Amino acid sequence: MKIHPMQIIETIFPNSCVICGELISPLKVLCENCEAKLMQGPIPLVERTKWCEVYFYGRYESVLKDLILAYKNGGHWRLHRILAKVLIETMRRYSTPFSALTWVPSSFKALEERGFDTMKMIARAVSKTINVRYVSLIESTSSTTKRGMKKKERIESVRGAFKTKNKPEGTIALIDDVYTTGSTIRECSKLLLQAGAEKIIAYCIAKA
Repeated sequence: MKIHPMQIIETIFPNSCVICGELISPLKVLCENCEAKLMQGPIPLVERTKWCEVYFYGRYESVLKDLILAYKNGGHWRLHRILAKVLIETMRRYSTPFSALTWVPSSFKALEERGFDTMKMIARAVSKTINVRYVSLIESTSSTTKRGMKKKERIESVRGAFKTKNKPEGTIALIDDVYTTGSTIRECSKLLLQAGAEKIIAYCIAKA
C-alpha cells in the first residue's frame, strides 16, 4: 500500500486547531469550522472621530477574540496571515484608497515579551497582498503594556506614548488589533496628520 507523504508528516508532526484543539493538517492553524466562524465579517460599523474614520472586521468576542489572544499572548505567530486576511476583507469592503500602510507599534515591554512587533508582521502580509507599500511611521515611547488597565488608565497611558519617526505623505491606512477606548488610534492619527499626512483611515481587527 502506497502511503502519501502528507500522511507521514501528519503522523510525525501532529497539529491541532489553535482555537478548539481539533486535529488538522500540519499546514493549517485553524480547523474548517473555526475558520468558517471567523470569516463572517466585516461588521457594518464605521466610527468617525476628529482625526480619522475607523472600520472594523468584527467584535472582540468568540473566535476572533481567541485568535487575537493566541497570536499576541500564545506565541502562535503564524496566525498573522489569517489576521492580515480579515483586515484585507475589511479594506475591500469599504474600498477607500490610500497611498501607504502603517501600524500601531508594540511597546518596548511587549516587544521584550513576544519577540516581535505583532502589527508590523500583519502590516507586511497585508502590504504584500494588496500591493501597497508599508512604512514605519510611528514609534512607541512607552515601556509598559495596556494589558489589565481600566478605561481611564488606558486613555491616560497613550498621551505622549508615541512619536512620528518618518514623514507621512498622502492618505495613510493605520492598522491595529483591538479598538477599546479608541485613544490609541486617535493619538496616532493626530500625530500623523500633524506630521504631514493628508488623511488617515484606520482599520481595526476587532471592536471591544
